[in-house]
Amino acid sequence: MPELVSELPIERLSHDGRGIARHKGKTVFVEGALAGEVVSIHITKTHRRFDEAVCEVVHSQSPDRVTPSCEYYQQCGGCGLQHLTLERQREVKQSALVDQLERFGKLTDIPVQAMLADAPWGYRRKARLGVKWSRQEELIIGFREKGSSHLVSIQHCAVLHPELSAIIPSLYQLIPELESRRTIGHLELAHSDEGCALVVRHLKALSHKDQMLWLNWAEEHSIQLYWQKDQADSLVKACLEKGKPVMLSGDDLPVLSYRHNDVTLTFQPNDFIQVNPAINQQMVNQALEWLQLKESDVVLDLFAGFGNFSLPLAKKVASVTGVEGAANLVRQARVNAKLNGIENAFFEAADLSQAFKGLSWAKTRYNVVLLDPPRTGAQTICEQMKSLGAKKVLYVSCNPSTLARDSAILAEQGFRLVKAGIMDMFPQTAHVESMALFERSGKKKKKQA
Repeated sequence: MPELVSELPIERLSHDGRGIARHKGKTVFVEGALAGEVVSIHITKTHRRFDEAVCEVVHSQSPDRVTPSCEYYQQCGGCGLQHLTLERQREVKQSALVDQLERFGKLTDIPVQAMLADAPWGYRRKARLGVKWSRQEELIIGFREKGSSHLVSIQHCAVLHPELSAIIPSLYQLIPELESRRTIGHLELAHSDEGCALVVRHLKALSHKDQMLWLNWAEEHSIQLYWQKDQADSLVKACLEKGKPVMLSGDDLPVLSYRHNDVTLTFQPNDFIQVNPAINQQMVNQALEWLQLKESDVVLDLFAGFGNFSLPLAKKVASVTGVEGAANLVRQARVNAKLNGIENAFFEAADLSQAFKGLSWAKTRYNVVLLDPPRTGAQTICEQMKSLGAKKVLYVSCNPSTLARDSAILAEQGFRLVKAGIMDMFPQTAHVESMALFERSGKKKKKQA
């Protein structure tokens, strides 16, 4: 049985927005509790050095507490900070960046810039919905519960783009009619300048009847429909010829796009994209502003995707080389360069977790390097940064702790931090997106003994 602890004072907030308290000599991380509150909790997990808990009752409420606007908040694991004011959410994220850079990056006097922010709701243009059937034969479409692999059944989502959220109720009408209703694993939603798209992930080939049901639904709701290419029959091919709104996963025919100023970027609905379009636009503009690029600059964009940064940068410089681990994204980046008439952007595929010495693109000397790595960061690259010849490094991070680690490595390579700031890419969540600009000082920092 979970241990119940009554009237526990919360001292402060952790970087992920949980309350921090002390109980029986151990630190306790309390989900749903805020600094300054007195709460009763259930301890859900015990560890040697700390425990984890959930807030059950708030006896003394923080002025930063607000009533969550989403009816699924208590169960859904998607947006864990809705009980905290938006202003305080952003302060927590800013302090998380500074604290990590100070503690693990060994940096002081961090030059923090103004935060990039936009609408706190309806911002998300991509999401994956799970599909399950309960023991009571009830259809469940939604996201995972907090701390569980079970799904929460939802009819709408407040952080999804409104046009994507509006699709969900119709799926509850469609899926029960399918012969393959129990073989649907999940659904991927995407929004672009062309409208909405949906990818159907299914474990068995769709029958002719099911394909027709999906096609009619897609046409009725003006949705671009995708499913596995090798599981489509002549019906789908005939619909393609008639211009109906269906495409096949795996085709090299991008039908979704968005614009960055004067650049159009096309993508497939299952490609990785920055899910907050307003912040993504601000982020790219800020990168251009911070870098102060010259026409003579030679730029290396690592973890380049399909050209989100590379192509806008290419408009300003002599050349950009984008390197990406996923071959499909490299192909898409080349398509996008051609689409925009950009001839000074070149894209290569490479495993960026490995040493790159000897690879063709690594033999060039670059004035500027841009990094946009996954949560694991870019340790291997930062350890080799000196060999690339860069004077400036712009690091876009989705994890302050790996940014801090890599900042210390860059300092050893002779780089100093000149700017850092938060981008509120995921309001209502504890996810922290940040940007940091480093410039080479010409002197290599000595390692401390």
